[in-house]
Amino acid sequence: MVDNHSRVADNNLKLALLGFTLAAIAPTISVVTGFVYQAGLLAIIVFFVTKVWMFGLPAFWFLVVEKQPVSYSTANLGGWKISALLGFLMCVIIYVAYFLLGDKLLSSDDLKSILEPVGLTNKKIFFIAVIYWIFVNSVLEEYLFRWFLTTKLEQIFGGYWLPIILSALIFTIHHTIALSYFISPLGNFLCSLGLFIGGIIFSWLYMTSRSIWIPWLAHAMCDVAVFSIAWHLVIGF
Repeated sequence: MVDNHSRVADNNLKLALLGFTLAAIAPTISVVTGFVYQAGLLAIIVFFVTKVWMFGLPAFWFLVVEKQPVSYSTANLGGWKISALLGFLMCVIIYVAYFLLGDKLLSSDDLKSILEPVGLTNKKIFFIAVIYWIFVNSVLEEYLFRWFLTTKLEQIFGGYWLPIILSALIFTIHHTIALSYFISPLGNFLCSLGLFIGGIIFSWLYMTSRSIWIPWLAHAMCDVAVFSIAWHLVIGF
């Protein structure tokens, strides 16, 4: 009986590790293809394939491999107020940091030169991209990084803070790679530090609420701040 229980636990651990690995590499593959190798059309194809991968694999793993029932991650434990408060505070920090350091870290001309080849200097296309990033991509990131990866890290390592910190680190990595092509090394360091702290906050909000919608609110508020700055630099108010 003990041996059977041990084998089941070992199999569950291996499954959690496999699911975690397959899901965690998708964002980095997309960023490396697009920014490091600048693979053009291939990068665009990989971008969409990895988005499907990021959504489809966790769902497949949860429903088919683990045979769990469908869940809509409802916020039954609350947490909306603390998420809104933390989101507001992070927005203030983002705006203050940009006001104090923006000119030294990010050039409007440099940003335009990077975004122009993919059409993101066009007002309508940029607006659509902003809506996508705030209302779709941020949900997808909460679904992947906070729900699936944090849960898998819980299964692998146990504990409370270690899964939070590790998921925040993984959340930061692909952003750091992408940011290295947009801003200075100092700017990348500061932004990556902010992303890591934000990732910890988002993961903590998920762990306390067990709903992706609670950290999504704070995440979306931060995206509004970031993309309003990007709009100011690229399109202008």
